Amino acid sequence: MAEVNKMLSTDVLVIGGGMAALPAAIKVLDQGANVIVADKSTAGWSGQVPLGGGHIVCIPPDKVEASVKYLVKEGEYLNDQEFTEAYVKDTYPFILEMDKWLGPIYYFRKDLEGNLWLRGGGVAAVIQRETGLLPMLLRRILEKGGKVLNKVFMVDLIKHDGRVVGAVGFHYQTGDFYVIQAKSVILACGGCMYKSRPQFHVNCGEGVAMAYKAGAEMRNAEYANMFTVSDKPTAGHNAGGPRDERLIDGPSTGATADRRILLENALGEKFLYKYPGLGPNPGDPPWFGRRASRQVYAVYKEIEAGRGPIYQNLIGHPEAAPLADHTKGMLQENYRNKMARMGIDVNKEKVEWAIAPEFHGGPIRINRHSETSLPGLYAAGDIIWQGSANYGAVAFLPGGNPMSLAMVTGFWAGIAAGQAAGNLPESKVSKAEVNQLRKDVLSPLGKKEGYNPYDAVKDVQEVVFKLKNSFIKREDRLKNALDAIGEIESKLENLTAKDSHELVRCHEAKAMATNAELLYQASLSRKESRGCHIREDYPDKDDKNWLKWIILKKGDAKTKSWTEPVPIERYKFKSS
Repeated sequence: MAEVNKMLSTDVLVIGGGMAALPAAIKVLDQGANVIVADKSTAGWSGQVPLGGGHIVCIPPDKVEASVKYLVKEGEYLNDQEFTEAYVKDTYPFILEMDKWLGPIYYFRKDLEGNLWLRGGGVAAVIQRETGLLPMLLRRILEKGGKVLNKVFMVDLIKHDGRVVGAVGFHYQTGDFYVIQAKSVILACGGCMYKSRPQFHVNCGEGVAMAYKAGAEMRNAEYANMFTVSDKPTAGHNAGGPRDERLIDGPSTGATADRRILLENALGEKFLYKYPGLGPNPGDPPWFGRRASRQVYAVYKEIEAGRGPIYQNLIGHPEAAPLADHTKGMLQENYRNKMARMGIDVNKEKVEWAIAPEFHGGPIRINRHSETSLPGLYAAGDIIWQGSANYGAVAFLPGGNPMSLAMVTGFWAGIAAGQAAGNLPESKVSKAEVNQLRKDVLSPLGKKEGYNPYDAVKDVQEVVFKLKNSFIKREDRLKNALDAIGEIESKLENLTAKDSHELVRCHEAKAMATNAELLYQASLSRKESRGCHIREDYPDKDDKNWLKWIILKKGDAKTKSWTEPVPIERYKFKSS
């Protein structure tokens, strides 16, 4: 590891390089402030857009109220409705502005008059060039004078007089240690997926851990859990997960087929018809139609009742062909071909499906301007998925939602941080604090014996990937899971790394453990079942006692926890 300190200074530091980070950096520059973008991977090729693509939610003014109403209903009224309305309203003007940035080449599908062509009932803009969209935003940053650092992994925030004034990290190829002073910092580096998905194995919740360690408030962390149903034959493709629990995502249902006719139990029963909330509702926006948590619960109940395994059966269902042949984005495999390469003809035989961990955790609390509870710290994108309370009690919604939330909150953060920069003095960084942070960040290097970071990652996964720890919850299991994470955290101080690449894994393991701790702390506190938080010991939704947000914050010895009532009395949509 090199002994060189890279000392840099800017008005705003943006950590991340994807759909939240790049628009944020552009808006900082638009306010006349300077910006540095630091990404642990490669800015412009990070996040979900290059691999996911597809479409991005874009709500025209005449559909705003219906969309907010649906989100609040689907979120079981745990939403911050003022945030949700502001978000929905800004999707349309912001995507029009971003479309102008991209120039004459159509990155979003247009009609013959050159207007955005919207699908899904006129609420989603179609991305035509997924792999080219982010590089074009990156190009705009560079043309406007912004600076970009690739392969620089930021680990800890720097504070002065209670305000965030920068961050420290290291270049994982050269080993150089970086100190970046800033008047404000925007965290836009993704949520925590615990390496549960091969495509997004870099999303380990480092930004969440940075914010929590610095003293920022977390909200709705109990909903930072997502499981899905997926085809079992592709198990074992997890890039780092424990054993063969990870299942590659199956085909998207889209709006062309009813999943209820495709999934059946071992008795041949189309069992999803027995469970409420799983059928298509003609009034629902098609791009919100995935009810993953309800499907998971139904599959779980069938298996627990001895009616497993579960199969997807396409035999004799020609109407399901659009489902089976659907390809989402440039890199997703055709389902029929994928199964055929494994020796399975889906036209003639059933395919076993099972429950798979996916996760989508981002509990950093922000307001309408993407400000966290810490002065000088902003956050945008997946890192605030739950903390914004935009989606209430839902861990994940499909389609373009991650991209649209990233875009909108990125715009907000960039505008707010950029405008604030003109009124703030140059940041002050304590040399003693930097030296201590450097010591902490680099401490695993040079140790000949200790806790292997790859083992640490798998140990965390072994806890959180268990369905009965993180999805179907009960007090005794939650306490045991929290204790298990505590034991892992006690060993993390003895992590060892032979080089800067392994040092990255060390800090990923630490971040994953912190995110898991927040998940279990909040899950123990919420004594009801709501959305994707299912408590077997408290099976009913309890609006009287639990229409409130659970807030977590780092304390001196342990996590502080308290509740805030959802101000439903001043909101437009009421719980029935």
